[in-house]
Amino acid sequence: DFRFADEKVGNITLLQLSTHTSGLPRLPGNMGPDPDSNPDPYALYDLEKMKEFLGKLALKGKPPHEASYSNLGVGLLGEMLALVHGTPWDVLVKEKVTGPLGMKDTVMVPDEDLRKRLAPPYHGDAPGHSWTFRAMAGAGALRSTAADLMIFGQAMIEPEKTPIADAIRDMMRVHAPYPGVGGDIGLGILIGRLDGDRDYMHTGGTGGYRTAFQVIPAKKSVRVILINNDNLPAEALLRAVREEKKPEVTGEVTLTEKELDAFTGIYEMGPTARFTVLRHGSVLRARLTGQPFFPVKPMGNDRFRYDVVPAELQFAREGGTVKSLTLFQNGRELPAARTEDALPVILFPAAADLAAYTGEYELAPGKILTITVKGGTAYAQLTGQPALPIFQTKPDYFELDVVKAALEFHRAEVGEVNGLTLHQSGKHKARKR
Repeated sequence: DFRFADEKVGNITLLQLSTHTSGLPRLPGNMGPDPDSNPDPYALYDLEKMKEFLGKLALKGKPPHEASYSNLGVGLLGEMLALVHGTPWDVLVKEKVTGPLGMKDTVMVPDEDLRKRLAPPYHGDAPGHSWTFRAMAGAGALRSTAADLMIFGQAMIEPEKTPIADAIRDMMRVHAPYPGVGGDIGLGILIGRLDGDRDYMHTGGTGGYRTAFQVIPAKKSVRVILINNDNLPAEALLRAVREEKKPEVTGEVTLTEKELDAFTGIYEMGPTARFTVLRHGSVLRARLTGQPFFPVKPMGNDRFRYDVVPAELQFAREGGTVKSLTLFQNGRELPAARTEDALPVILFPAAADLAAYTGEYELAPGKILTITVKGGTAYAQLTGQPALPIFQTKPDYFELDVVKAALEFHRAEVGEVNGLTLHQSGKHKARKR
């Protein structure tokens, strides 16, 4: 029995949950403090806690929203399907999908024989911790094998040869745009284009594991990456097995600073992915959310080339004004529309100047913020989390673009950096160790 303070939550459809257009957050807010650092974040999260969170939640706007990935949404989808059918979610998956397709090794709870074959989880060089799921099982509780996922991929290539052809075709049909990934989404599966061919893929990770799954029907290709280490990015391995088509190298053209200014701006791919394009002197620099600024060189016809990676940016004009860009990289074309947002003021200090900020800063016992410099960009890494680039916006003050946070560094009387303040949900001071 669900009760909602906001009727918009109660009106969310199964389709919106499947396409991540419900407007629900990535994770529920009552999972406990810092669930991303919890070695088993879903273990105590049951249906009653899910009901409690949804009952108090207020949505901004009415669904469907622009697609944004939600573990909560997929977990809720599994619970709703189980309630509608009166069958536990994992049993329902076996009855409707894995059983008809003959995927005998795809289960939520492995039996004794399967447990002997289960690859142990790792976190880097250390043993990892498998996650335990209750109400959020739909978000990642299944265990599987490469052989079973090949069966599933083959079923997507030739659905007519399966007993669930209509369901597979419906899953593979575009149900909503997904600007954040530069493509679309079917029923849970991401849909894009790779080297001109339509591809279907999904990646994911739970405690101690990372996975990637890709199907390209036109090439009769199924790619499966299963890794028992959550420090290794499965997406990178998926890109590595692609036959690289090197871009045709053309000569550079020279543009004036005024001509370069025509391309500066904020270009949005989705709610969590943006390009920031700035001019620094006579060089155009581009940053995708979560990455450093990289110089891009003009090739003519509003096209620019990266030197650090095989990628290009093609800008497009309307009525003479630049309105959008498209990133060409790894066989994909990812569009981004120009916004009216103001450009940030970014300083680009020399690596030698950034070195003054490097070191370890203790925010709390066991919580160390480490500042490093790589390739002319400063990075901040909190214990147990990935390193994120930080950008200087004024003297001794750096901002992050992935989250709303800033670092203000402090100096001793002699001028050496001896501490910082983290501005994120308040002020948190730390001395340099």
